[in-house]
Amino acid sequence: MIQGEKITLRALEDRDGERLRHWRNHPAIFPYHFTSLPTSEVEQRRWYESYAHNPAYQCFIIEDEAREPIGYVILKDIDYKNAHAEIGLYLDPKYQGQGYGKDAFLTLMRFGFHELNLHRLFLHVLDFNEKAIKLYQSIGFQIEGRLREAHFTANRYHDILVMSILVKEFEETKPDASA
Repeated sequence: MIQGEKITLRALEDRDGERLRHWRNHPAIFPYHFTSLPTSEVEQRRWYESYAHNPAYQCFIIEDEAREPIGYVILKDIDYKNAHAEIGLYLDPKYQGQGYGKDAFLTLMRFGFHELNLHRLFLHVLDFNEKAIKLYQSIGFQIEGRLREAHFTANRYHDILVMSILVKEFEETKPDASA
């Protein structure tokens, strides 16, 4: 387990499959995913199998103070030679805006930088996801690129922003989960 200020990150377990599928298909979250179809039970099982047993992926369940699962965070496509990975966060909508997501993200960033010795973390975010962009910028991520009209959702094309942070930037800013 990896302890944050408000949350704990724990290993992904078989028992989490249906909960993950529910979160991934949640109507409030689904438009922010880079997919156009809901996740089926079969697809969720394949996703779990590919992530759970692959060293290039580190996925953790986020638990609140009462040890209730409230979302998950992931480092994926970890490139150990070049020391970078893509980072992601999925949080149950009823827990958003309470500092859980920020704490989980910072906790995973510390793990990636300090335990996995990563140099750079990056992410992709849809241009209309203003809350997420604001969160990422508040903890030091910078926009480094824009994939113009690269994703079709809500009946139109949207840009995908590429954001990143380097370990030295993370260490310089020392972001706080409570801020």
